[in-house]
Amino acid sequence: MKTTMLKLCFIGFTAIAFTACSGDDDDDPTPPVSDEEVITDLRLTFTDSEGTSQTFSFSDPDGEGGNAPVIDIISLTPDVYTVSIKVLDASNPNDVEDITAEILEKDEEHQFFFVTSGSASDVLTIAYVDADADGRPIGLSTTWTVSGITEVAGSVVVTLLHEPNKTAEGIAIDNPSVAGGETDIEVLFDFVAQ
Repeated sequence: MKTTMLKLCFIGFTAIAFTACSGDDDDDPTPPVSDEEVITDLRLTFTDSEGTSQTFSFSDPDGEGGNAPVIDIISLTPDVYTVSIKVLDASNPNDVEDITAEILEKDEEHQFFFVTSGSASDVLTIAYVDADADGRPIGLSTTWTVSGITEVAGSVVVTLLHEPNKTAEGIAIDNPSVAGGETDIEVLFDFVAQ
């Protein structure tokens, strides 16, 4: 009798446990979490007026909290540079994903901003070259004009916003604060002109 009772209790417990587990999945009001793009690398390629190119990069393949990122110092001489940006997910070195194409595909939802500080503000002018389908800037392509011949140092913060308000009052290439949206990546590059 005891054995039969124990078997019935075990069967009853198993049925309740199975029902509870399967019911939790179906009744869970929390939607599944969608994967966000991972951005580990930002590459800025500068082409001068003579057609010579050089690339300055930010790279953090293991993401926040791991090893410190490697950030190049942008070092330029006076000239006008055409700058193109490439955005990558290199978290898996065997499968590097170029996110630049996705930014172009969803160009109305993305905008780069460039904020200079220190002496860089005195010698560096940055302007958008590209535009989305509505004629508003993206920033994957810009011109950087470096003027003056004295050696200066400062910084440039490059920020990519997702879903900014591109028509916000006061929005400018160097004023992302009014744009809203979410920051996809923000990198402070030290800048030297000589």
